[in-house]
Amino acid sequence: MSNKEINKDIWINSYPILIWLLTEPLAGLVDSRIAGLIGIDTLSSVGIGATIYFVFTWIFVFLAYGTTPLVAKLNTNNELNNLKYFISFGRKASIFLGFLVFIIIFNFNDFFISLFKPTGDVRNLASTYLIVRAIGIPFYLLNMHSTAVLRGLRYPKITFQSSIIVTLTNIFLSYLLGIVLEFGILGIGLASSISFFIASMYANFVQQNKLKAFSKTDDEVNEQKLRKKFFSVGATIVLRSAFLTGFMALLSNQASRISMTDVALHHVLNQIWTFGYNFIDALAIASQTLVSEHISKGKKYYGSGLYKALLKITAVFSIVATVVSYFSIKFLTELISNQLFIQLENNFLPILFSLTFFFGGYAFLWDGVLLGLDKNKEFAYTTITSSVIGASVLFLLIPSFQTINIIWFSLVVSLIFRALIGGYFQRK
Repeated sequence: MSNKEINKDIWINSYPILIWLLTEPLAGLVDSRIAGLIGIDTLSSVGIGATIYFVFTWIFVFLAYGTTPLVAKLNTNNELNNLKYFISFGRKASIFLGFLVFIIIFNFNDFFISLFKPTGDVRNLASTYLIVRAIGIPFYLLNMHSTAVLRGLRYPKITFQSSIIVTLTNIFLSYLLGIVLEFGILGIGLASSISFFIASMYANFVQQNKLKAFSKTDDEVNEQKLRKKFFSVGATIVLRSAFLTGFMALLSNQASRISMTDVALHHVLNQIWTFGYNFIDALAIASQTLVSEHISKGKKYYGSGLYKALLKITAVFSIVATVVSYFSIKFLTELISNQLFIQLENNFLPILFSLTFFFGGYAFLWDGVLLGLDKNKEFAYTTITSSVIGASVLFLLIPSFQTINIIWFSLVVSLIFRALIGGYFQRK
């Protein structure tokens, strides 16, 4: 395959995922904007509630990351009966895990929120937001799984279409319920749950129609092997996700312990960062399918045309994102939050924020590559080790320097090690 064909294949598989990844945090940015219009307490509450929400949902990111490369492998090898069983099992697991998480959040939300040391008003608002938004977690996980399956089957556009449904519905309902009908933070949380319910129904419907079109095969279904693969991959990625989400939650937790203004700023910066790194995350997710298909055909990945193309695209993104984020961060935070933050007047924080894009570009790409190479353990070790290093730096410096700068410095250190370790493992 020529370089032109490789780049075209990367683009076809990446751009729908990019649009999906961009629209999801866009809805979060709109929520932050609406919360900022209501008041600083509401914005702080959304920051705390959203952090807890994503800790619980992204622990189960294996429903997406572990699913796509295996679906691509089974489809490439024409093991369609095994493929159908694996998809059905994953769908049931997604719904079950979602309801389990909701029950946990419903019963222990006060405890989780108390870890952020909020004021009384912020605590009550955060509790309302978290419980209402958690109602939609089963549909969030189902949508995550269904779109991951479709990406593995080479239907990445459905991921984009699902995200459009989520984003437009969430934006419309957040404004309608939160501002127009004056439900406040209750309306913002409810909008998220409704939007994921609608999107999950659509993605699951499309998935079922695509599977019906497959021809019949005589491959014998190995249920035990597929369940074992599902749980072994799942357990590895859950452990990895627990460390990563725990580290990210720790950063928000430490910001809240500095002040409610700092946690609000950290939440806004995190939303912008999430929006920005999605450009490379789209490439990383697309690489799962591309790399998995590549090695399933008996080809070597390291040093191949695909390897060089992915590396070149990542280098361009990292440099552009670093420069753009540095010069735009002050404007964006004010635009999104409707607040002015004096912490950004010190040039140190904008520099740290922009560096997360430079090192994060490589860190995120290697995640997708390692999963495509079926190096799930290495994928987990990379993130676990870097998260522990980042947390260690945070605990070492935060007692002496009670500023948000240390929080983002810890993230930069973590991403540097994540990029270095991930780069090492893909070569082996």
